Amino acid sequence: MEQLLYARQRVKSWFVAHEMYLMPAIKFLLMLLVLLVMNWHLGYRYMMMRWVLVILASLVSCLLPWSGMTAVAALYLLGHVSALSWEGAVILGAMMFIAMMLHYLFLPGGSFLIVLMCLTCYLKVPFLVPLVVGIFGSALSFLPVGIGIMMYYTMLSLEQNAAYLLDAGNSIADCFLQILSGLRGDSKMILMLLALCLTTLAVYGLSHLAVDYARLIAVGTGGILILLLHILGGFLFNASVSYMSVLGGCVLCSALAAVISFWGDIVDFSRPEYLQYEDDEYIYYVKAFPKVGLTEPERKVKEINSHRETRSSRRDAD
Repeated sequence: MEQLLYARQRVKSWFVAHEMYLMPAIKFLLMLLVLLVMNWHLGYRYMMMRWVLVILASLVSCLLPWSGMTAVAALYLLGHVSALSWEGAVILGAMMFIAMMLHYLFLPGGSFLIVLMCLTCYLKVPFLVPLVVGIFGSALSFLPVGIGIMMYYTMLSLEQNAAYLLDAGNSIADCFLQILSGLRGDSKMILMLLALCLTTLAVYGLSHLAVDYARLIAVGTGGILILLLHILGGFLFNASVSYMSVLGGCVLCSALAAVISFWGDIVDFSRPEYLQYEDDEYIYYVKAFPKVGLTEPERKVKEINSHRETRSSRRDAD
């Protein structure tokens, strides 16, 4: 365990030393992955699928803050959807407007979680974001998680109804009703929305409890809660749920979330400290745990010159 902590400390120190170059590279690769997934599933505007434009948009995004990257991804998405259906673009634009209001009013800096939620849904690991965000986020982190799920299922509905929306014989009202009816009757979307939003709140609450190993307990409980809510929701909403895939996703995402939480602050629960102080009205009893901070021992290199030692020994012998 100590060697693992030393490795963690070395990686974190290396990352801090090269953060100026690593963060733009991470942003570039993440935006490139987002655009490639978008082109694969919603590639309706062929001009936006060109590699030159994809690389250029990713390069521009690596120089922007996270909210700027969200804006680039939103414009790219609207460009694709507008080629399929202006009605779908209006619905997604309304969702993006609500997300923007939530971003500026309640959760500054959390808008990119919507993009991550959509991306993990396409990558078949949707449970990862609620487990991680519940640990490192705030109590309102369930809002971008919920909006991300709604946007994913909206894009999925557009993809499934592409033939109907491209038919010129259908009116604008019919296209709107087709999209909205598909969302309203989608029991899987309602189940995912409730399960992942409740899991985000549960993980946040458990990870902030004053108990030992609160983060690991929160991650494990969150994985179990997702599975139980899917089993219960499958009966209540009459939704077809693959319980084995949900179980495998819970185990995989819980393990990944536990590994990610390892890179946060680690507390040494074996060395509690008890403090007592008081003011005019109260006496405070505090139980504190120190953070684990390791510094690698300095290596002492001892230089041995064999030629000099041999000569000095010969002189002593003479």
